[in-house]
Amino acid sequence: QHANSNNAARAAEAAGKQKKFWEMHALLFDRQDAWAEEGNPQELFVSYAKELELNTEQFIADYNSNEVKTKVSTDYNSGIRSGVNSTPTFFLNGEKIRPRNLDDFKQLIISSSN
Repeated sequence: QHANSNNAARAAEAAGKQKKFWEMHALLFDRQDAWAEEGNPQELFVSYAKELELNTEQFIADYNSNEVKTKVSTDYNSGIRSGVNSTPTFFLNGEKIRPRNLDDFKQLIISSSN
């Protein structure tokens, strides 16, 4: 987990309130080296919001809102309760699986359908 993963999740959720969750998600993923260890990544995230042509005042308000902070915290805690402790984590028929490679993944899927 990056030091700023919680902040990045808040940026994605704030962008999502303006219907650009996946666009922000893609920028955050592609540019994670720029923000991962940044002391205060908000300025970078605001520049991404501008790039996505979001209303930056609304983005900042949502990024800092209790609603977005609570959603991120709730999602995180839900993942922990479900046994998610790394990314990616895969579940098949409600059971956590750990495929070693693509062929192993395919075999697990095929086996579960029999």
